[in-house]
Amino acid sequence: MDNLPKPPPFVDQLRRSALLVAQKPPELATASPEQLIALLHDSNLREAVLSQLNVVIKQKREMCSNLALLLWNSFNTVYILLQEVLAVYPKLSTSTLTMKESTRVCDALTLLQCMASHPETRKGLVKANIPFYLYPFLRASANEKPLEFVRLSSLGLIGSLAKFDDPYGPEILNFFLETQLFPLCLRCMDQGDELSRKVATLIVMKILMQEEGLDYCCAFTERFLAVVQALSRLVEKLSVNPCFQLLKYVVQCYLCLSQVSRVCDVLRYNFPPQLIDNTFHIILRVSRQLLSSTLEDPDTLNMLHQIFFNITSRGSRP
Repeated sequence: MDNLPKPPPFVDQLRRSALLVAQKPPELATASPEQLIALLHDSNLREAVLSQLNVVIKQKREMCSNLALLLWNSFNTVYILLQEVLAVYPKLSTSTLTMKESTRVCDALTLLQCMASHPETRKGLVKANIPFYLYPFLRASANEKPLEFVRLSSLGLIGSLAKFDDPYGPEILNFFLETQLFPLCLRCMDQGDELSRKVATLIVMKILMQEEGLDYCCAFTERFLAVVQALSRLVEKLSVNPCFQLLKYVVQCYLCLSQVSRVCDVLRYNFPPQLIDNTFHIILRVSRQLLSSTLEDPDTLNMLHQIFFNITSRGSRP
């Protein structure tokens, strides 16, 4: 936690709020974000304050940018949020996490995600290695609902960090590739419910769409096969329980991989037959409500055609 923020000069407003709160605690529903952040230091009120701050995020999206800066620059707030995360670790090994405990830690993770969504605070979260504290949630194999909510919130936080097109994007991408985040996202593609698999696959897709990320995945046979096999298992699941958006992410991942000539032979032998036959024909049709027609989704079909062309024409080339 050495890289956690030091209070800068402009947090005087937060300090004044803390003093006012100490003198007369306000009603949570009418408290300002500054007052709510100050109240996080009261362990007796913390659960309710976390919930109220989440209400602020959901109801007043325009305040999220300012709230991220307030959270990051207020004294000890990130440390308090990490305490909430650490508090549920013992529950993971015994699968005794309750919905009440899950909701509380998810509220804390949502505040961290608020900071991850802001370009100025995103960099600080990465430098402080905050994603490391999510590893136990992403490694957990149980699928009970309380844990699933925590896994999904953790993936949402990581997804908010995965903004590789901003000025700090290359450094964040390196962080993803040099840590366990990428293999843990592959793991989450196998674990959990549809929403968790969707977010995990979206993160993997974003990484593969970056040249450095694609090179990383194709650098070693074992690493490449880990990606391909995770995608293949996901296609198997989708053939039983289809989801159009998730299928589109999977196809985009395959398209990225098919653009690397040296892996096309291996990719061709490991390409799911369900993406070639008519298994997904129905969900590749655009609904009448969207286009007032029965035309098939052109983007996904074009990607599938391009993948087939790539893996049949680029194989056995350097």
